[in-house]
This record gives sequence, structure tokens and C-alpha cells, in this order.
Amino acid sequence: PRFILARGELPLHDDHACAVLWPPGCCSLSSILLTFGRPADVGQEAHFNGSPGQPPPDDIATGSKAGLTMISHYRPQFMEDLGVRLFVAAGTPEKEARMVSQHLVESSLMGHDSHGVMRIAEYLELIETGRIRPGGAITVRQTSPATAVIDCGDNFGQVGGRIAADDAIARAAEHQVATVITSNCNHVGRLGAYVQRVAEQQMLAIATCNSPIHGHFVLPHGGREGRLATNPLAYGVPTGGDPIVADFATSVAPEGKIRYHRNTATPLPDGWILDAQGNASNDAEDFYGPPRGGILPLGAGAGHKGYALSLLVEILGSALAGDDCDDPRNAGNGLCLIVINPAAFSGRQLFGELSENIRHYMKTSPPAPGFEEVLVPGELEFRTLRTRQQEGIPLDDGSRDAILQHAEKLSVDTKTLFQEE
Repeated sequence: PRFILARGELPLHDDHACAVLWPPGCCSLSSILLTFGRPADVGQEAHFNGSPGQPPPDDIATGSKAGLTMISHYRPQFMEDLGVRLFVAAGTPEKEARMVSQHLVESSLMGHDSHGVMRIAEYLELIETGRIRPGGAITVRQTSPATAVIDCGDNFGQVGGRIAADDAIARAAEHQVATVITSNCNHVGRLGAYVQRVAEQQMLAIATCNSPIHGHFVLPHGGREGRLATNPLAYGVPTGGDPIVADFATSVAPEGKIRYHRNTATPLPDGWILDAQGNASNDAEDFYGPPRGGILPLGAGAGHKGYALSLLVEILGSALAGDDCDDPRNAGNGLCLIVINPAAFSGRQLFGELSENIRHYMKTSPPAPGFEEVLVPGELEFRTLRTRQQEGIPLDDGSRDAILQHAEKLSVDTKTLFQEE
């Protein structure tokens, strides 16, 4: 196996390693301590994934009041094959297992660790409880030439989401616009994956995704009890290069990122959550409780705007699909995907050129103090993708241990599961 620390690689003979580097700014390179061995041998040590003096990407944490944690790195193909192996062992058809595992790996590669390989254990748990039905029949019900409802049959959300995106692409190619929604759909993962897939076919896409009452952890503006989910909104735009891909929760942060901070025992940023009494907190445990707290809507001092966006996502995911927002019988995600074919308007080639010019126009704005450059949505993710393809995918020890526990239940050899050849 290989473990990546900052910009270097350390070839190892054991199946795991822990690199210890105190958070940036509080030590010199001479104080780096490298400790080799399995996570269970090392305990909660410190780790920083990145170059000294720079902040960690996305969710990767550096330390906390409760202690420090360890993160190992793995080759993307290794993690994809590991996911397939476990999902197949849990009864998933291999084609679907590969589809789901590829989605999770791509999410981690693009820096969305909260929707990446850390979800493997969660999905295995949902299979065990019967919430996810691997191989469940997925049906397409056309409601008009340009619209359809995809019944995902309680299969993996990634499988249903892929079929929904491909169906919308086909309809928009013929009818110029398409709207597709889902029912009986489990967690779809990274919403941006679907609009990115559309944009790669030279079409524009907008996607929203709600969750049922069981996931209503986000506070309406001014409230202290959840009434909404993190309700992400995404769009993808083709250009002359990488597509513009925006994918963001309408809450200040997705639940997965809060879970990551809990797993790594690191404090939350200010303004993410309120505890059950409505007080601000930086402790992820105050969100999970009991009693449960709530996540604030996007917008900081203008949270009413994030609340309004979240409400739109809820309407598209529940009311448009014929579901009550507070019906406890509903489960999974309500995905709404709108696809626009530029051929019906400015034309695909011109649209791509003009979109590329918009990207260039944004980036020519001189950076403000504290910024090195202006980025367009998705630019950082594609950079992270190319970096992690070389340096590996991070996985925290809490997520790794959860995967091992499920592997043991499935009679998969846990001694070699995380051992790279």
C-alpha cells in the first residue's frame, strides 16, 4: 500500500499507516512524526492532508478539542473494487454495485468526501435493514413526451438517478426540454454527478433533491425545530472545457459534513448548527443529541434566502411528485431533473462558446484581498479530481472501522480487505 503525506508518497509493507502532522501554522517540518502500523495500534493520532501552511480541502479535518484523528489514502480503483466486493456480498447485482461504487469514488475524488466512500458502510446498513433493495425493478412512466416519473423500486438512489438522467437526456435530445422526477428513490449521493452527466452531453441541467420527514434536520428561518432537509440544488453547464457544475445544500452545510466532523472529533465552524434549545454550537454532538439540534439554512445573516431556496426544492421533490412533505410513510430522496437542449435556442456550439466566454469573464475579475483568483463553480472540484487521481482518496478511521464491521457480517475477509497489492 501507499500512504500520501502532503506531496510525497511513502511505500509501506503493512496494510495501513498513520501519518502524524500537527495542524498548519503550529509546527515546523522538523516536528513531523511518522508512526507506522494499523489504526488500532496507533489510536487517535493527528493528521493533516495537504501542504504545510495551507487549509485542508473540503471536509478533511486537522484536529479538535476532543483529540486528533487519522486518515489513510487509497487508490481510486482499489476503493471502487472494494465497494463492488462488499455490495455484491450484500446481494447487489455486479453491474449495479459497480455503478454505485463508481459514483462514491468519483464523489471522493472531486472532494465531496461527505458523499463519497464514507457512505459505503451506511449503504450496507440500509441493505441489511431492507431499506435499499439491490436489484429492485426500476420503471419509467411517461407522463408526456417530455416528462416522466422514474419509480426506482427502492433500489440504490445512484442507480435510479443514473437512469433518470439518461432518460432526461434522451427526451431533451428529441423534444428540446425534459423534466424527470423520481419516486421510491433512496439516497442519490452527489447531486452534481447527474447534472455533470447531462452537461457532458452538451446540454444544460438543473437538479433538486429533497428528503422525507425523517431527514428534516434543517431549521426554517427563525425556527428551532427542523422542517426541511439539506435540500441540495445543482446545475451543470457545458463549456469549451470542464463543465460548470454547481452543487450545494440550501442549508449552511450538508449533514454528511457534520457527520465527518463528528467522526474526526473536530469542531464545527461558527454558524452551522443550533442545539435543541436554539443556541449556537460548534460541537457536532449537539446536532445529533439527544435531544437533536438543527442545521441552519444557507445565508448566515440572510438565512431567509437559503430557506426560500430550500422550500422550492421541497415543493419540487414532494408536491410535484404527489407526496405530502410530512407523511412518515415517505422515504428516500425526491429527485427533480430539468434538462434544456441549447439546440432549441442559441445552438449547442454557440452556447458552449458563450458559456466559455462567461467563465473567462468571471475569471478576469481581479482577486480581492485574501483571494488568489476567482473560481467558477466546479473548478475546484475538477482540480481536486486530478490531484486525488494521483495522490489517492482519503478515508477517516471511523468510516474505515464501520466498513470493516459490515465486512465481517458479510463474511468478507477483513484481514486483507484494506490491503492494496
